Amino acid sequence: MSQSRQLAAIMFTDIVGYTALMGKDEEKAFEVLNKNRDLHKPIIKQFSGRWIKELGDGVLASFNTVSDAVNAAIKILEGSQETQGFQLRIGLHLGEVVFENDDVFGDGVNIASRIQATASPGSIYVSDAIHNNISNKLGIETRFVKRETLKNVEAPMHIYEVFTTLKVDSSKISIKEPSPESLGKSIAVLPFVNMSNDPDQDYFCDGISEEIIDTLAQLNNLRVIARTSAFSFKGKNIDVRDIGKALDVTTLLEGSVRKSGNRLRITTKLVQVSDSSHLWTNRYDRELEDIFSIQEDIATNVATELKGFLTSDEKEVIRPQETAIEAYDFFLKGRHDFHELELESSKLKFEQAIEIDPDYAPAYAGLSDVYSQIYEWHGRDNADLLAAEIHSAKALSLSPNIADSHTAFGFVLSLHKRYDEAEKEFIEAIRLNPKSFDAYYRYGRLCFATGKIEKSAEMFLKASEVRLEDFQSLLLLAQSLALLGDDRKHDILKEGLHRTRKQLVLNPTDKRALSLGASSLFENGESEEALIWINKALELYPEDSGILFNGVCLFAKVGNKVKALDLMELAIEKGSGNKEWIERDPDYDSIREEPRFKDLIKKLD
Repeated sequence: MSQSRQLAAIMFTDIVGYTALMGKDEEKAFEVLNKNRDLHKPIIKQFSGRWIKELGDGVLASFNTVSDAVNAAIKILEGSQETQGFQLRIGLHLGEVVFENDDVFGDGVNIASRIQATASPGSIYVSDAIHNNISNKLGIETRFVKRETLKNVEAPMHIYEVFTTLKVDSSKISIKEPSPESLGKSIAVLPFVNMSNDPDQDYFCDGISEEIIDTLAQLNNLRVIARTSAFSFKGKNIDVRDIGKALDVTTLLEGSVRKSGNRLRITTKLVQVSDSSHLWTNRYDRELEDIFSIQEDIATNVATELKGFLTSDEKEVIRPQETAIEAYDFFLKGRHDFHELELESSKLKFEQAIEIDPDYAPAYAGLSDVYSQIYEWHGRDNADLLAAEIHSAKALSLSPNIADSHTAFGFVLSLHKRYDEAEKEFIEAIRLNPKSFDAYYRYGRLCFATGKIEKSAEMFLKASEVRLEDFQSLLLLAQSLALLGDDRKHDILKEGLHRTRKQLVLNPTDKRALSLGASSLFENGESEEALIWINKALELYPEDSGILFNGVCLFAKVGNKVKALDLMELAIEKGSGNKEWIERDPDYDSIREEPRFKDLIKKLD
């Protein structure tokens, strides 16, 4: 019997939700197991590791060095993220173990196994022994997660997460119309109908719907339509099959709210689009203070019906952050006004929520977004930017594990032109929520403005994959590819325009679709329609600085320099304009040498 004792880096991996999958679809479970095996073996070999054995859906391997173990784990995790159908959690520990024939034993193995069991889906958790060996390695970052007492381990351990900046292989950039099989389960949460006598209660009904959208959007293997698209059907009496077809979803969540004094009646139904059958229905007759438990119950039931099971981390995501009902009411009003671009009213409502509950992080994040919007598009007053920073920092201190807090803070830092700090916040937001569209999108815009064009393409691609109905990320991806001299810009542009037209079917006056789409239409050789779109946007929203700048781009490209410079002057007079972006954007090339352009750009210093 051959036996040796040595120090080794032990890696345990596990397929998230495999037991439940085996109970539902045995054939699919074995297919996933084979994919997992095919993923692990060559990577373990590449990093000079030793494949020990499979333990059900888990894999046990050892490595001679910590660096090899960590790099192998990163590559395995990245491979699983690119593979349809399963997700991993990975644990690593460095310790003394006993190798006997083709197996390994000892506390080092047990600890790696316990660490893996505590890991969040899609993450790599390591012991402090691993952390101490890689804390100064280039390209590898760690973040303290918790101090944990592991089963059968005497002393509590410090556990860290390993992560790297996301990297997308630019050779794989392509957008195809997704098949129903690849989409899996998908849902649109329609705005809940106000059944109260008071029409002013719309904000409350919309707020409940939006809370459920935001919650479900963070769950794995579930595609959730964004608020903008889902709310385009508000107040319209349209058959659910037609709505489902328009939004490319398999299910719809409908609901109604009757609010009277301190009493609530909320009815919900989850509808299968294909035959209009009800998958799940419920009615809640509760006190107003029960709104948080109602929202949690709705999200849990919907997610369980669609996904079959929820991980412990997903259950935690579904649990809402509670506050005093009066503060929550003002928060919903503030967010409603923000969507309506009633910024002063929105600011007041968020401030009232904070006055009632000074520890309510979402209200601080909302207030930060208001000040950021005011600063970016309405005057560029440094006092507004400072207020945005203060409130986003407060939200972050209260809720450091919420991705939206990091995204809001990152955006404020980018407005401050503290780009390196902003980048770290976006990366952290993505680590906390790999399905955060806003984090990818804002990170992509930051990279474009700072000249990291290849990275901007990666982030816009990820944003477009997270939100399959979004057109803005694809149009900006096409722009990034154009600067890189990548011919795939043509296919991306066409798909972006396809999505834009679908959005305009849902909402013919969507200002972003009209104005962003206009410039892309010109690039696609459709100049006449491009001018129709931009003129319609300018007619509908003559005071919108974003549309004014999109108009500058289009008129500059069609050769109408006077019109382009007139619009640019008007936008800058309103206090808006991103100098770094303008300097990178080729749409301005035809007017750069104009004396008037040079004078205007100086005003953005």
